[in-house]
Amino acid sequence: MKKFTIITLPEHESIILESLGKARITHLIEVTGPEFERLRVAAEIKVDYEDLSRKFHAAYESLLDPELFEPTELTPPALELIEFADDPEGKVNELLAGMDEAKAGLEEAEKEIEEVKARIVGTGGRIACLRALEPDELRRCLVVGVVEFTLLPRLEEHLKRLGDITYRTIEISPDEGFLFVFGPEERRRWVESIFLVFDVKDIFNVLGVRDVLLVLDLEIREGTIKKYEEEIKKYEENIEKLRNERIKRFAPILGMAAYYDRTLRILSDKRVPALRTKMISVIQGWVPTENLPDLQETVRAVEEKIGEQLFVQYEDPSHEEEAPTTRPKIRPKFFEPAVTLTSLRGWPTAHEINPSMITLLVFSLQFGMMFGDVGQGLIFLILGIILSRKYKRGLASKLGAAFVPMGIMSIVFGFLYGEVFLVEGIIHPLLFSPLHHVMRLFQIVLGIAVLEMSFGLVLGAINEYKEGNIAGVIGEHGAGGILFFVGLFFMATEFYVVMDFMAITGHWSFIMMMVGLVMTFVEPILSAVIMHKKLNFEIVGEGMAAFLITFIEGLCNFFSFLRIAAFALAHACLALAAHALMPVMGIGGIVLMNVIAMTFEFVSSSVQALRLLYYEFMGKFFQGTGTPFKPFRIRKEVRETA
Repeated sequence: MKKFTIITLPEHESIILESLGKARITHLIEVTGPEFERLRVAAEIKVDYEDLSRKFHAAYESLLDPELFEPTELTPPALELIEFADDPEGKVNELLAGMDEAKAGLEEAEKEIEEVKARIVGTGGRIACLRALEPDELRRCLVVGVVEFTLLPRLEEHLKRLGDITYRTIEISPDEGFLFVFGPEERRRWVESIFLVFDVKDIFNVLGVRDVLLVLDLEIREGTIKKYEEEIKKYEENIEKLRNERIKRFAPILGMAAYYDRTLRILSDKRVPALRTKMISVIQGWVPTENLPDLQETVRAVEEKIGEQLFVQYEDPSHEEEAPTTRPKIRPKFFEPAVTLTSLRGWPTAHEINPSMITLLVFSLQFGMMFGDVGQGLIFLILGIILSRKYKRGLASKLGAAFVPMGIMSIVFGFLYGEVFLVEGIIHPLLFSPLHHVMRLFQIVLGIAVLEMSFGLVLGAINEYKEGNIAGVIGEHGAGGILFFVGLFFMATEFYVVMDFMAITGHWSFIMMMVGLVMTFVEPILSAVIMHKKLNFEIVGEGMAAFLITFIEGLCNFFSFLRIAAFALAHACLALAAHALMPVMGIGGIVLMNVIAMTFEFVSSSVQALRLLYYEFMGKFFQGTGTPFKPFRIRKEVRETA
């Protein structure tokens, strides 16, 4: 991991941030360093870019008309960018005033276009009416009007009440049509009153007197229709002309607004802890070593765009700095979601071994020892494969990635214990039956506990060395702890044989255990002398604390692993219960016990395996105080414009 520092003029900051956001290879951090701290105190400017962005974006969105055109972003002149960097709030207010004028102009232009559209609608209605009306019907009808089809059913009820009234409709549009009413002259006033009640438009509201006369004159009607069609064509050409003029006039304004809207959005991003002054802007962050050429290429592209050279510095992280760490590349990729198993405990630092795959294997091993059953393990294996194939992200994908190794380990120990769906005797145990070899089970579990914790202490010693604490290799998280646990195991084994505590104090295992405790006492003292060149009673007290912690915590950790044997026996007891229920419930007894095992016992075993993983195992080497590498990217946020 490399630390980078970019120093630029304020007007170029948003361009750099946009390029870094598109590259997605950098993790930005708060600017640090003694030279920058002095600059921060003396010249840093504070601008509420978030408020400016929200206000500007609301005005910008009110100008947008997606049906008309999408604005092409325009880059302002260099002098204008300098003005913006020098006084962002003043420049934004100036832009907002200009956008208010543009909005008024757009509304005026839109009003002109709507007026022309209204003329097109009116002329089109006349054409439809002229084509729909027939001269004979117009001569014979008592009353004719334009009716909305939604009102027609109720209107028909009134017209049908008199037997000497007939009517006919001709569609003008999907919503309305002509209504011709035929009958004796004395019915005219009655029909006209009905038209008035139902708001039937008079034909002269749609057609003028001249147009009605044209209906009666077939020779010149077609010529008039053609004339109206030409008028519509001219109106449409006029609309297109008005739209083009509007685009030509307002496209530059919207293009500039688009640039400032994007720039303000970038500068308002709280994930950009840039140091901003009136003279310079400073951006710092981390980049993975393998992505360093990509960052250098990104910087070169920015320099070509702005026509100036940037100050860029790369350096290795110091021991005081905590560089972020990237997600491990797990192979096979199928197990990638299992990184969550480690991240729940914390995130590894740059100096720590990333234990993602190790934790998955250790967790699955511990679970399998407690939940050893071929049949039940096969079900969880199949379920894990199904979940992993169906879900590529989310909780289901993580469960799938965990269920697969858990199911495999359960199957393995099921063969070792000779158990299939809580039934013993179907297969011969390759190792032993837990219920019939309890002490042997305890001995094996404690042996695995020592191997597991010793492995964790080896990883702890490596981490201590990588952090520069050479003396830490022999302490409680190194060789001293390993000697203590190995000696403790063999001392416990010897005590089970002789059953005499005083006798085992002379055994070599007791001496090994005490040597390990002495090494844990000496390690803090050596570290202080080597690294800090000092020695006092406080440091000696730290050594004594390490001695006592290793002894007390080590005993708790060692015997805590007996919970594996306890749950393995509990699983075997469920098999006994299923066998006892067979005479009463038949196959139902086995089904019931399997349901209990695959729900309550499964959850309990998983929780206990996690407890042993996080405390007894990972506690020996894993601090989890690191920061995950989060690539900076530009977000397209949806803001409220209210």
